[in-house]
Amino acid sequence: MGGDYGPRVIVAALLSSLRKHPGVSALLFGDQPKLEAALSLCHDSALLSRIEVQHCHTHVSNSDLPSSAIREKRASSMGLALSAVATGSSSACISAGNTGALMALGMVTLKKLPGISRPAICTTFPTSRGKSYILDLGANVDCNAQQLADFALLGSLTVKELEGINAPVVRLLNVGSEASKGSQLIKQTAELLESEPLLNYAGFVEGDGIFQGLADVVVCDGFSGNVALKTSEGVVRMVEEMLESSVTTGCISRLGALFLRRPLNNLRSRLNPAQYNGAYLLGLQGVVVKSHGSADETAFGHAIDVAIDAAKHNLPNILSPILQSKLDSNQNQ
Repeated sequence: MGGDYGPRVIVAALLSSLRKHPGVSALLFGDQPKLEAALSLCHDSALLSRIEVQHCHTHVSNSDLPSSAIREKRASSMGLALSAVATGSSSACISAGNTGALMALGMVTLKKLPGISRPAICTTFPTSRGKSYILDLGANVDCNAQQLADFALLGSLTVKELEGINAPVVRLLNVGSEASKGSQLIKQTAELLESEPLLNYAGFVEGDGIFQGLADVVVCDGFSGNVALKTSEGVVRMVEEMLESSVTTGCISRLGALFLRRPLNNLRSRLNPAQYNGAYLLGLQGVVVKSHGSADETAFGHAIDVAIDAAKHNLPNILSPILQSKLDSNQNQ
């Protein structure tokens, strides 16, 4: 029931995703009449047989505070979807709803991984070398040094598992690359990252370095990460508008556009924010993926793909023993 468009977009994206992933089935939590109305547009009985609708009497709104969601809406569509992951009825939860409520209900319902004080939102950014994983992107506006160090470890272990990179390069987002730059918090975090044997820490990175692909994992607080995310998406939209305008002005420009159509379309596809929709809520004992509220069918479909991939890797179960071993080691020192 979340997102700007609700069941209309989410159901359409789910149907497209299930066609691509024949071994996957889905639970849909929400207002049953509305969900079934959206499903009625599909006439593929075999596809529909892989979807189970579970009616919920309430849902979390965008205006609900995380605290009120915990007190009053554990039986909402969002709360019950998370409970399905907790009980093993489903392998992952995907939502385009209230981010704060999703994080809060996730911590209560699924609990946190060993030694992790706060989960983080993590997604990929396109770079000139491929992609980088960035966290946190908005779940934790204010962070301490230990939390940032936890994010670094979560991100590194995730990239190692999902991308098969043995020693992912980890950098800390800063206002400069020199060791003398940055706030006291950044300097304290850098000391923790340098001393962590499980990390391949390579120092600071500035904002432009993210897109140069200077790191596999970039660590930042949720305020800085969210600003970077929204800024990058705005730049992409501006570039698309400028390209569209430049190739439709004058006969010569339109002729040139005919020859450049394929590379321009490839560039547009590579930079399209929809292709990077779907952020992990790393640090929970279950796979939870957050979609942009403004996601269209293509973008929400990508979020489903992200969740399926994480579920196939059983990501929390991979991370948990490593983090537990680290926690035990620290307690025994």
